[in-house]
Amino acid sequence: MSVRSDVLQQIEYPAVIQAMENNLIEFIMYCSCIPDAQAYRSFDHIAAITGIPQPSLNVVMRTLMDEATILTRIEEIMVPFKARKVPMLWWIFPGTQPQNIGEYLTQCGIQSNGIEPGMVLDLSWLPADKSNPPGFSIEEVTSDEDLQEWITVSARAFGGDTPSIDPDYITFERCLGWGKELPYRRFLGRLNGKPVATSSIFLGTDVVGLYSVGTLPEARRQGIGSMMSIVPLSVGRALGYNVSVLQSSPAGYNLYHAIGFRECCRIQLYLWAPEE
Repeated sequence: MSVRSDVLQQIEYPAVIQAMENNLIEFIMYCSCIPDAQAYRSFDHIAAITGIPQPSLNVVMRTLMDEATILTRIEEIMVPFKARKVPMLWWIFPGTQPQNIGEYLTQCGIQSNGIEPGMVLDLSWLPADKSNPPGFSIEEVTSDEDLQEWITVSARAFGGDTPSIDPDYITFERCLGWGKELPYRRFLGRLNGKPVATSSIFLGTDVVGLYSVGTLPEARRQGIGSMMSIVPLSVGRALGYNVSVLQSSPAGYNLYHAIGFRECCRIQLYLWAPEE
């Protein structure tokens, strides 16, 4: 896979929304390279099941369905997710058809899980005057030891104090590999030598996708999250990319807006989870 294709030369919202969805699809497909994962592109949807019990790693996207048969199709698509008993997300971007698909998903037991703003940044606007907080540094993950620290910090940043991490998830992250020649690149932030923050980028489909920006609670409100975004995006810009995209959580919205990201769409999420 090439890490650089024809770069979008200007931000036009219909085009960048399409590129955002494409980046997320290609990222999920990349994540589906692990053993026992299933991923396919159908005439009316795209699906991926990694088997890791995280909803964001088991998804349905780019749905284009006929309302006359949609309930049957939803039930058919859900069969492998239910068989493997993994939680999953159904992503609804602005181009999804039909536009009222949420009503049909709800009928099938797949519940609304909120809305995420899709955001875009022209990388020529990336702040050049920001510097690392005192004692803070950022490095790229280049070894298994680095990756283990990245996984541990990310798990805490997004899931709270977790006494253990699913070994299948660790295996999954290792399968994705590391290296500057790959489209998926992770970054680890250290404060006075201690790992406290993570981020990653996925390079492809004309844009830089920014993912996994997280900071440990005790290290927040120091500008670390901003630098964990700016430094990886600077890597993408150096490779010739002009545009970055992301799907923001409510907690991250103001941070991303402050470094120049602007909202370009709203993405609906629907969740299905197996019964305990």
